[in-house]
Amino acid sequence: MFYILAFISLAGINLSRCDEILLDFPLGSLKGKTRTTIDGVTIHSFQGIPYAEPVVNESRFQAAQPKKPWDGVLDATIERNYCRQITYDYLDGDEDCLFINIFSPKDPKLNASLPVMMFIYGGAFIEGSSVDVNYGPDHLMNYDVIYVTFNYRIGPFGFFSTGDDVVPGNAGLKDQSLALRFVNQYIQYFGGDPNKVTIFGQSAGAASVHYHVLSPMSKGLFRAAICQSASALSPWAHQRNQTELSYLLATILNPDFLTYNASSSEVYEYLRKQSAVDIDRAAHTIHKMETPSDSQIQQGVYFGPVVEHEHENAFITKSMYELLRNGEINDVKLLIGVNSEEFLGAAEDATFVYNTNAFTEDILLLLPRDLNVKEADRAVVAQKIKDFYSPYLDFNIDTRQLIKYYSDQCFARSIIKAAELQSRWNDVYLYSFEYHGVLGGYVNEPVIGFSQDVRHGEDISYILRRNYGGLNTTDLTKYPEMDQIVQKRLITMLTNFARFLNPTPEKVDLLQNLEWPTVKPDNFQYLAIGSWLEVRKNPKEDMYRFWNYIFDQYGVPPFTSY
Repeated sequence: MFYILAFISLAGINLSRCDEILLDFPLGSLKGKTRTTIDGVTIHSFQGIPYAEPVVNESRFQAAQPKKPWDGVLDATIERNYCRQITYDYLDGDEDCLFINIFSPKDPKLNASLPVMMFIYGGAFIEGSSVDVNYGPDHLMNYDVIYVTFNYRIGPFGFFSTGDDVVPGNAGLKDQSLALRFVNQYIQYFGGDPNKVTIFGQSAGAASVHYHVLSPMSKGLFRAAICQSASALSPWAHQRNQTELSYLLATILNPDFLTYNASSSEVYEYLRKQSAVDIDRAAHTIHKMETPSDSQIQQGVYFGPVVEHEHENAFITKSMYELLRNGEINDVKLLIGVNSEEFLGAAEDATFVYNTNAFTEDILLLLPRDLNVKEADRAVVAQKIKDFYSPYLDFNIDTRQLIKYYSDQCFARSIIKAAELQSRWNDVYLYSFEYHGVLGGYVNEPVIGFSQDVRHGEDISYILRRNYGGLNTTDLTKYPEMDQIVQKRLITMLTNFARFLNPTPEKVDLLQNLEWPTVKPDNFQYLAIGSWLEVRKNPKEDMYRFWNYIFDQYGVPPFTSY
C-alpha cells in the first residue's frame, strides 16, 4: 500500500570471503557464515532460524507457539521463506515463514554482550519481509551493535479476527512478541545483551514498535523503542470492523455465507480448510474494494491490528489513546519522529487523483473517523478542516494542500500526539527528518512545490543497507559528502540511544556538540535533522494547534487513534 518491496538478487553487495561458523545454543546447532563489508567489518550472520513452530493447517490465524529444539545442525547461511504478500501474485510467499536473522560484528564466542537493535519492517500490514536486500546489516555493523530482523505474518494470515475467542486477532503482533521473547532468551548465545534490546521500525513497523510499548505481552522484553513515521495512534494502523471483514473474506470464497448467519466458528473452520492461495486472492479482492469513503490510509488497513476483547492471551484490549493518556504502558524510553512531508510518495498516484476529486465533491471525507464528531457538527467541522488546508473550493486547483492534509492526518498529527502523551510517563526524544538527499532514493522524482521535502521511507536508507529498484547504498562513498555526514549523524544518534538510552550522551563534533532534549509537556522541544542539526520548539505548530482545537472542541471521547 505504501511501498512495494522488490525481491531481487544480491548483486552489488560485497560478499567477499564467506566462511562457515558453528554455534550451539539451547534449541540446537546452527551453521552460520561470515562475510566482510565494504568497510572491512566482519559480519557473523545466522539467517533463517525458526523462532516458532510452523503456523499452518490447524494453527492458521492463531497465535504461534515457540520453536521446539531440533536435532542435527540447521543451515543458517541462507534466507528462508517470507510470509504471504497480499499485494503480489497469489503464489508469492509462504505460510511457514516465521524465521529470524541475527547479525553481529563480533564472534559470538567472545561473549561481547553488545546492545541489540531489532528491526520490524513496514508495509501497511499487508506486505513486507526481512529480506536482506531491503534491510541489510552492513552500516549498523560499524557501531558495535547486534542487528536482528525477522518475519511476521501479514494480511489475513496475521490479522484475521472474528472479534471473539475463536480468532481474537493480532496474530502478526503476537509473532513479533514471540520473536522478542526468542531474543530475550537466546541473544546472549550470539554475543548480545538481553537487557539492552531496542526495537525499531518504520511505517507499519513503527506502529508495531509502539504497540509493543503499550502491550502487557511484551513487558520486560526490551528497554527502548524507535518509531520512524508512525505510532500506535496512526489512524490507518488499527482496524475497527474486523468481524465484518472476516465474514466478507469467507463470502468472497463461498457466496453461500450470504444466505445464513454463520457463527464465527463456522467461518473460521471454513477458511482454515481453504488453500492459502485462495485466501490470498480473496484478501486481494477486498484490498481492491477501497473507496475514498473507506480509505485504508484514513480509516484503517483492512487487515491490521485490532483492540481485542478481554481474554487470557490478548495482545491489547484497551484503546491505544487511553492507554497512553493514562500511562498504562511499558516503562521504556522512546525515540520517535516524522519526515517533513510523508505523503509525497503517493502524490502522483492514480488513487490520489481520484481521491482529490472525491474530497472536492464531499468534504465530509476530511473528517477523521476517530474524532467521533456529533452528526449536527459534521458539516461545520469538515468546513473548518477544508478552510485550514485550502482556500479553494476545488482541491485540484492546488493539490499541494491535500498532500499536506494527508501528511498531517495520516502521519504527523498522531506521531506528535504520541510523543506528547508518552512524555508524561517516559523519556521521549522527538525528531523531524528534513534532509532530502540522493541517499534517500527520490531526488529524481520531485513533486512540484516540495522539491526539498522528505517523503515516507526516505530515512530508512540512512540507517540500513539497501539494494533494490536502482538504489544501492552498499558503498556510501559514492554519495554526496553531505549525504554521508547526515547518515553518520543519524546512525550515530540511533545507536547511541540503543547503547546509552540517550542519542547525545556526550558532546562531539560530529553532532555539533549538541544535546538533544527530551520532550516535556510544558516545553515541547524536538530535533530537526537536516544538513544541520537544530533543536526547535513546537513541531508543526500551526497544524498541531489546529487539530488539538478540533479534537478538544468537537471530538467525542473516548478516542482510539488521533
